[in-house]
Amino acid sequence: MKHREPTRQERTLINRALDRWGVYAFFRDKLMLVAAVDHSTKVCLLPANLKPFFANLEPYFAGLVIGELKKQFTPSIAGADLFARVADSRRYYITVSENAEKLVLYGRDVMGDSIVEASDDLDENELVIILNSKRDAIGVGRTRFAGKSLFQKERITVTTLLDAGSYLREEGG
Repeated sequence: MKHREPTRQERTLINRALDRWGVYAFFRDKLMLVAAVDHSTKVCLLPANLKPFFANLEPYFAGLVIGELKKQFTPSIAGADLFARVADSRRYYITVSENAEKLVLYGRDVMGDSIVEASDDLDENELVIILNSKRDAIGVGRTRFAGKSLFQKERITVTTLLDAGSYLREEGG
C-alpha cells in the first residue's frame, strides 16, 4: 500500500466532497495522500509539516484514513468524525435519538421517527453522516426519502452503510 499525491482528477473529487460536507476550508492547506488498497483508493490525511519527508520517500503506511475514492468520495468513520467536529455546514448530517444511536452502532438502519434533526433540503439517495445527540459521528448512511419524508414513522428512511460499532464487532470475532 504505497502512498502518493492525488492526481488532479482525484483532488477535484476530494475537494468537491469536502465542500459538500462543509469542511473544505479546514482541509484546503492539509496534506493528503492516496493509497491503493485491494480494489479501493484510500484517502489519508497527514500533518503538513511531514511533507518534506515525502520528497524522497514512498511511505508504505501514513496518516489517518479519512475516506475512500470510488465514483465519489465516501468518508470513513474517522473521516466522518473529523468532519462532524469541524464542519461549518450541517446540510448532509442527520442526528438520531439515543435509542437509535445504539441500533446504528450495531449496524441497523435508521427509522424515520428516530431522526431528531435533518435538513429539509436532503434528497433521496444522498450520502449523510449520522450523528448522536452529542454531535459525535456514529455512522455513514444513505437516505431513502427526501426532505420531510425522512421523518416518516415506523419506516426505515436511512440505510446505514458504515457504523462506528463495526470496529468493535470485527475485533471480537
